[in-house]
Amino acid sequence: LASPATSAMASLPPVTPDDVRAAAGRIDGHAVRTPVLTSPELDAAVGHSVFLKCEMFQCTGAFKYRGAANAVLQLSDEQAARGVVCHSSGNHGAAVAAAAKARGVPAVVVVPRTTAPVKVENIKSFGAEVVLCEPTGTARAAAAEAEARRLGGAAIIHPYNQAEVIAGQGTIGLELLEQVPDLDAIIVPVSGGGMLTGIAVAVRGQRPDGSCRVHAVEPAGKRLGDALREGRRVVDPERANIALETICDAMPTRCIGELPWQLAHEQKLVDPLVLSVNDEQVIGAMRYIFETLKLVVEPAAATGVAALLAGQLPKERKLRVGVVLCGGNVDLRGPLPWQKAGCDGEPAAKRAKA
Repeated sequence: LASPATSAMASLPPVTPDDVRAAAGRIDGHAVRTPVLTSPELDAAVGHSVFLKCEMFQCTGAFKYRGAANAVLQLSDEQAARGVVCHSSGNHGAAVAAAAKARGVPAVVVVPRTTAPVKVENIKSFGAEVVLCEPTGTARAAAAEAEARRLGGAAIIHPYNQAEVIAGQGTIGLELLEQVPDLDAIIVPVSGGGMLTGIAVAVRGQRPDGSCRVHAVEPAGKRLGDALREGRRVVDPERANIALETICDAMPTRCIGELPWQLAHEQKLVDPLVLSVNDEQVIGAMRYIFETLKLVVEPAAATGVAALLAGQLPKERKLRVGVVLCGGNVDLRGPLPWQKAGCDGEPAAKRAKA
């Protein structure tokens, strides 16, 4: 399994609802069927009925294990024996390391030198070798390819631009619609786009009439909304390879991958209304989730709640909204973002009450 090239794009979706259903069967017994939680206080604050899909309770503490397990489990014995390699901002690396450990094969994970120490420790806890690189997409990909060659042709498990990974992440949407069948919308954090489009594929399979919209939520500056409106995957070529400056360390990628783009734009599975949140909004939502909902989340996982607290979803009527809390790998040994000097982190909902 290797990340597909743009030239290999087909006119048909590279991932189908049947692929997601097959992934669900394949990872059953490996990945966790995560719970959906609700909060009357959150509903009142945002004006919608909110259903939180708690992927921080997934193996390795983030949604990524679903895609990694689906990919690693499909390797032949010969492929698996050569090991697996990936590049990651942290969570995908831990997921691939855990999936490789479960299958009994070696793993090497390439991470940017700026990766949070708690995430590097998480990767190493599953027995993988960690290799540091510069924090650019090009450096990550080059280092992963070099490590795959060093291992004699190891399989590269891409974090988002790979059909098996996208199908695995799509099982979140399949589960969520089984748990809450009548959702009007689902808000999904987006970095490379694997989870976003996997969920969108699953939703289209379960709700082919389009009655459940899938919205991306991004860190400010990513410009996915501009990309969808303009029909261009890369809207700022000069900065495309530079990591986003965001507190959401799990969401550094400026442009979604080629396969996710085909699903999101060409297949029109993702709603053109993209929600966008800045660091202040993310920190406020993260604090709200910790203090009000009593859940441990990392910044990326707070983006959906941040968008709702900021009123970014239309309020013409009260909607039933699923929100993916994508992970909880945050370092609790030091000050949390709102506890740092010069940072208020007071959620908009609480400021309004005051």
